[in-house]
Amino acid sequence: MSEEESSVYQRLNFLVDSLESGNQADFARRIGVRSGVVGDMFGKRRNKPSFDVLAKIATAYPQLRVEWLLSGEGEMLKSDGSPNTSSLHSAEAGTEPRIIAIAEGDNTAAPLYNIRTAANYRGDGLSQERPEPDGVISLPRWLLRNGNYAVFPVVGDSMEPTFYARDYVLCRFLPKPEWDDLREDQVAVIVSESRGLQLKRLTFRMGEGYVRCKSDNRQHPYYQLDLDDVLEVWRFEWRITSSAHNPTEGLSERVSTVEDTLEDMRALLEQVLDKKELLRLERPS
Repeated sequence: MSEEESSVYQRLNFLVDSLESGNQADFARRIGVRSGVVGDMFGKRRNKPSFDVLAKIATAYPQLRVEWLLSGEGEMLKSDGSPNTSSLHSAEAGTEPRIIAIAEGDNTAAPLYNIRTAANYRGDGLSQERPEPDGVISLPRWLLRNGNYAVFPVVGDSMEPTFYARDYVLCRFLPKPEWDDLREDQVAVIVSESRGLQLKRLTFRMGEGYVRCKSDNRQHPYYQLDLDDVLEVWRFEWRITSSAHNPTEGLSERVSTVEDTLEDMRALLEQVLDKKELLRLERPS
């Protein structure tokens, strides 16, 4: 290991000790990589962090001086030493995931979130623990085109009959500049400070500063979110389900009821017409 690589390793060790109390798992979650990536950096292999990982570190710790991380020059933290949580809403922050972790390596895997964690997230910047993946699901390369992907559970009945509880949705991260390109009523997972993670049909009104969130189940009213409240958007791509709901369930019975009603109306109409004809015949000429 070169002197430069050793110095980077020592600085990363110092960073984790100082900002994450030495907890490498928390460090991995914060920067959005698998724990194995961090393990290879600090274990026997001591892999040199890639440029992508260094960029994630700089993004996850806005109080960190990049010059110190790369070269050891100056102090580790910026002068105020405190995170700038307003950067969550900056243009740079909207170009890659900050709240939802993504898988490292080639685009053949996506983190899988469990129901409890995803449902419980409530954001106020990065001061709360971000949702933690329950594992990683491997998918065909053709299914995961260029981009960052994650798999989310469906909770509750607000999106029935399109999505049911215990379904999973594979979603692609949508950078902020592309929010306005989302077609009206497009299904997506929206991450907001006020409501956490929600699967809804979205309609963005960028000029008016809000997004409308609508459920397929009409018992759930739609609501609007200010764009300043929105942290991330993940566009729906595929559904993963173990259920086999019959979309025509009860349809036969309803059709039979309609047919019976029409038959009754036809019979009634015939009676009315027959009565009118009888009255016409009985009427004196």
